[in-house]
Amino acid sequence: MKEAQAAENDLAAERPASAADAALGTANPVRWAYVIAVALPLIVLMCGWTANSEMKTGVTEITISTLFMGVTFVLFVLTLLNLGVRRLAGPRAAMTQAEMMALYTMLSMGSVVAGVGHFGFFTPFLVNPFYYDTPASGWKAFHYLLPSFIGPRDPAILKGFFEGHSTAFRPEVLAAWAYPLTVWCIFFLVLLWTTLCVAAILRRRWQDEEHLPFPVIALPLEMTREGAPMYRQKLLWGGFAVPLCLHSLNSLHSIYPTLPTLQVNTVHDLIWDAPLQYPWTGMGSLFYQLHPCGVGFGYLINTDVSFSLWFFYFVKKVADVWGVTTGWRDAATGWFVDENGQFPYFSYQGWGAWLVLGLAALWVGRGYFRDYFARALRGDRAGVDRDEPMSARVAVVGFLLGFFALCAFVWSWGGSWWLPIVFLGIYLLLMVTLSRIRAETAVLSSELVWVNPQSIITTVAGTSGLSHADLAHTAMLSWFNTDYRAAGMPHELEGLVGLRRARGRLSPLVPAILLAAAVAMVAALAWDLQLYYVNGASTGNVNTWRITKGSEPWNDLHGWLQNLKPPSGAALGAMGFGVGMTLLLSALRARFVGFPLHPAAYALNMTFANDFFWGDMFIAWLIKATILRYAGLGLYRQGLPFFLGLILGDFVTGSAWSIIGTLFHLNLFRTFAT
Repeated sequence: MKEAQAAENDLAAERPASAADAALGTANPVRWAYVIAVALPLIVLMCGWTANSEMKTGVTEITISTLFMGVTFVLFVLTLLNLGVRRLAGPRAAMTQAEMMALYTMLSMGSVVAGVGHFGFFTPFLVNPFYYDTPASGWKAFHYLLPSFIGPRDPAILKGFFEGHSTAFRPEVLAAWAYPLTVWCIFFLVLLWTTLCVAAILRRRWQDEEHLPFPVIALPLEMTREGAPMYRQKLLWGGFAVPLCLHSLNSLHSIYPTLPTLQVNTVHDLIWDAPLQYPWTGMGSLFYQLHPCGVGFGYLINTDVSFSLWFFYFVKKVADVWGVTTGWRDAATGWFVDENGQFPYFSYQGWGAWLVLGLAALWVGRGYFRDYFARALRGDRAGVDRDEPMSARVAVVGFLLGFFALCAFVWSWGGSWWLPIVFLGIYLLLMVTLSRIRAETAVLSSELVWVNPQSIITTVAGTSGLSHADLAHTAMLSWFNTDYRAAGMPHELEGLVGLRRARGRLSPLVPAILLAAAVAMVAALAWDLQLYYVNGASTGNVNTWRITKGSEPWNDLHGWLQNLKPPSGAALGAMGFGVGMTLLLSALRARFVGFPLHPAAYALNMTFANDFFWGDMFIAWLIKATILRYAGLGLYRQGLPFFLGLILGDFVTGSAWSIIGTLFHLNLFRTFAT
């Protein structure tokens, strides 16, 4: 605890004391017209950058890291420009830290919309069931279950999208896409509003009462301090130089193959490289790689978290091998071994762990939430909410209206009344858990893979217990639940926390977040559609993985309809084990000070979120634990700029090469490989 508090004090502006709360509005005022005028054009450009870097050239995916790589690069450039403005025109002309953090939040929300897991998969999801309707796929069998707004069905419109050599900006194309895109954009904006209300409810509890560190925004807060003192640290540039040299060498090797290369951050699999034999092949995969930014983030978090992240990874692999030796698990090799179908059922354990972590976070704060809902009913007579992003009444009523508006949209399709309540309830609980984990740890990515509402519902309830309409509706809601690496709620909450630490008023940030999301929807769809109509979604001239992800809900639906299954007893048992293990770890941490195993690390390792990054956590844990043990907090603090430089250099260099690859249509080295 002492270690975490020291780190937080070093990495973030001092939290406003309660006595100073009333002055927050004037302590660091935000010129919102200025911020919005800068943010909106940048959001449009970044949506184009995301489309071309992630969907076209495949250089580097700039929206898959917890702290968005592309946003960090833009913030870096803006802070340097802001220093120039400050020097030439004076401090009044330059942007304040509060303005920069508001800008950072708007850019992050733009990347949430345009990035992986959301609009990065969206347009293929809408049209794949019709274009890929073949006798082999059998998808025509469920077309009658799909409403008219799922996507265009005109063969001429589909041909241009998939075969290319066309443009999206033709009247007939725009007319065909207008209705489905409008419907789903409204749905997604209401979803972001609903999660924003939840974030507003949680902010005071997690930031002001529990004092969670929120390490993900440590770097943006340091970058945006007035005068940017971080940039005067020589150690920062020493850390920056490591990924700069590494990524530049590897990127130049992509252009000039005769140059040497050192691809330490490329995915390597010991199962493939060794190769290992029975029973070790039961592990499925054993990745090893090194991300400079991962080591940097690992240095920021508590050593018990970094230790637990790599420790539970190996516990998982030992359990795999034990399962093979006992005959309970296949000795198969390859990535993404069927964790749903065989011992020790890590995905099912993950469901229990993720759900109970969210419930536990809410239960621990039950007194706070009781008072909060009381204020929502009776009104805020004491003025507690005057410096919150919204009053308790607006947050609670806004959440209820948003949630039931989403449910009403699904109810309009027909099917069971309980399905959208359960589906969206699980989604929101997972978002609470993910936001909580990010508030305590700096895990580099959140590729949960198997943890999502559609998997939980169809396995626990069984596909045989759901009507065909319910299964279709589950698939239709799956498009924003196949990848949570760019999930919106954590960025909404961290935006509120960051602006609070920068002493800015929170209430104007709410409409700014929604405006950023709305503009990003229009911009991302324009860029994405044009990219596909020019290059062709089925031609191999684009990133085929995103086209495949667009088919994932429909493949699932076809499988559910063709192979009806009863509720899974194994899933319920493994979920119970995951719940028990998480509660046990939490109880041991509460009972024994210094207990080294963290339940969040267990939950993360029951997904795919940590498989690529355990090595980073091991190195960071080893360095930090050694420094704290033998040199103390003094040397730890002195070393912080170097590790912040690792993060900054990794993201800035990776983004720079991404831009080069995008501009010159080069398929360069992927600097952030997962």
